[in-house]
Amino acid sequence: MPDRRGPNEQSLHAEITRLNKIIQALMNRAERNTSIQGSDFNMFQTAITLEDQVRRRTAELEDARQETEKITRALRESENRHRLLIENSPVSIHEIDLAGRIISMNRAGLVMRGVQEEREVQGTFYLDAAREADREIIGKLLSRALAGETCHFEFSTNGPEGKIFKSCFVPIKNKSGSTEKLMGITEDITERKKAEEQVQQLAFYDTLTHLPNRRLLLDRLRLAMAAGKRNNRYGALMFLDLDKFKSLNDTHGHEMGDLLLIEVARRITCCLREVDTVARFGGDEFVVMLCELDLDQKHSFEKAGIVAEKIRVTLAEPYLLKRSKDEGEEIFVEHQCTSSIGVVLFKGHNASQNDILKWADSAMYQAKASGRNGIRFFDIQS
Repeated sequence: MPDRRGPNEQSLHAEITRLNKIIQALMNRAERNTSIQGSDFNMFQTAITLEDQVRRRTAELEDARQETEKITRALRESENRHRLLIENSPVSIHEIDLAGRIISMNRAGLVMRGVQEEREVQGTFYLDAAREADREIIGKLLSRALAGETCHFEFSTNGPEGKIFKSCFVPIKNKSGSTEKLMGITEDITERKKAEEQVQQLAFYDTLTHLPNRRLLLDRLRLAMAAGKRNNRYGALMFLDLDKFKSLNDTHGHEMGDLLLIEVARRITCCLREVDTVARFGGDEFVVMLCELDLDQKHSFEKAGIVAEKIRVTLAEPYLLKRSKDEGEEIFVEHQCTSSIGVVLFKGHNASQNDILKWADSAMYQAKASGRNGIRFFDIQS
């Protein structure tokens, strides 16, 4: 059975045992003599002195024993508290070995893994839960943790639910200072991520068309102007207003008007590259930004004109709008809608954002004044 006494308690116990043996030897020798004289008397004195030392050491031993029991009890209580905290924690707490296999996992972790018993995950690889696309980067981060660093990462799980987890791992070292395993905490942040996306959507995107709103457009315009300054390429901004939009709203209601705006947003998006931006500026006004057209101004005009014409023709195609009434009956409305488009080129910071928007808006009104369903370029030199 292992000796659970502390080092001090063990030392005292050994010394008391040694002294008792000496006392016993002296007493045995004294009993064999008939007189208490000379060396025999000295032996008795020595025995008495040793007995006094034994009493003191025995008292010290009792104090040490009580202190050891107190420390042991405190350690046991601390271990119980930590075990309760781990088992009742709302986040997954787990240990993995140097090969990445799970050693232990608390109840919350088992729930995240969709299992009932700890033995179902013991020996399995921690990375098995992560989707394939995330495993390489997570593996590299875990390698850094094995080297002694604390690592943080997020990953998505396999399966249709596509949950998102956030993990933190720290190395657990042995007495020699070598990492013997990793301890980690993993939290399900799926709902938090959804909430963040909703906030992002409300802050930077139009709720009806899901296009970037004015705020996000201005931020992207700022970035495009900075990029143009670096690469010396032109960009273009188009201000677009729908013709005859009000008549649809007045005749068939705002719900039909909303359906038209959604379809207009889809059609414009189909005319653009991924690097370009279309934003709903407000009402029936849209703004299109083309990035990195050309180094040459003339060629940039031509490219912007081609895209503007493509948008104009696409938006002029008939619209078949459908909505359902409360009774389940479907209503179809065919509508013809054109657009007036104003275009301006920009490069670097030769003009401010407000000026660029103002010039494109001015060109759009020129297109409207010229009979609508047309395109006008703003001449900065005029």
